Amino acid sequence: MTLNLTWTGNQFLDPREQTAEMISATESIDITNKDEVWGESVAAAVAAHFDVPEKFVRVGAGATQLIDTVLRGAYQGLVVDVTPNFHLTATVSRQQGWNYRSVPVREPAELLPALEPFLDRPDAVIVLCSPRNPLGYQFDVSDIGALLERARGLVILDEVYADFAPDSALRLVESHPNLVVMRTFSKAWGLANLRIGFAVSQAFAREDFRFWLMPNSVSGVAQRTALRLLARPDAVRESVGRARECRELLVAGLERIDGLRVWPSDANYLCLESPYAAAIVEELLAAGYRTRLLHDLKGYPAEWPLGVRISVPREDELAAVVECVARVHAAAGHRVAADR
Repeated sequence: MTLNLTWTGNQFLDPREQTAEMISATESIDITNKDEVWGESVAAAVAAHFDVPEKFVRVGAGATQLIDTVLRGAYQGLVVDVTPNFHLTATVSRQQGWNYRSVPVREPAELLPALEPFLDRPDAVIVLCSPRNPLGYQFDVSDIGALLERARGLVILDEVYADFAPDSALRLVESHPNLVVMRTFSKAWGLANLRIGFAVSQAFAREDFRFWLMPNSVSGVAQRTALRLLARPDAVRESVGRARECRELLVAGLERIDGLRVWPSDANYLCLESPYAAAIVEELLAAGYRTRLLHDLKGYPAEWPLGVRISVPREDELAAVVECVARVHAAAGHRVAADR
């Protein structure tokens, strides 16, 4: 059996238990009728859980729909995409024939200098993700605040992995009217197949902000399961705690291997850079673990070093994953340090 470590959902939620729990949340649903048109009850529950103003919250069919909708409403002449990023921004921009600029950023300190040419342009919509996919690190929220202070245009921040991170820019929405934060129930919350997420922004409370979300875009099943999870979040919290612990154990094991760069991660996956990336993917697959080469991800800069993205597996799989990577580097003549 092959374990899919290309999937960046929550590996620490039992899929059968999660599905059974969510089905129980919808036992009384009338599928011949509709639930709330705009998901107001979910928005209220999100506001309470994440401590943000209810009037700033909008619910949609996943972060994907919400990013697409905000982009279409906010576009004024330029989309600036901090890459690597989820490919949706590039895809929508090219489909619409928009003026699109990819701005590659590797290290956190490069963010503001790279965006300097666009900060004074009110027509520039800046889009970035944090924690970053696939690099894994989260931009410091103070750096996001500095960006928001200087940017004259809208900033769309994709935080779909922020449940695994130590901080969130949600605490900036009340003080920065040009920020839109995107979140999802697909990753940490385990509802990928139901397509539900939310966006938070001061802009949604303004009558002049163009936000053309389709009515009834989120099913009643998705709304009721999200409400159940928000009312009973203990299983999600426990799984996120385990994911963080396993992430740190996996980092510690991989950092013993010479010739390998392990990017710091605030998500539920790791980015490894290695000249032997293809061999690592093959070795892991032979051991029953499916992973992805970084350059197989859409829009990943071709000139950047070779590497692999690995979703953090459960506790009993960690040692085997480390051993696979270590074997490849040892075969190439690199030293592998002893366990600390």
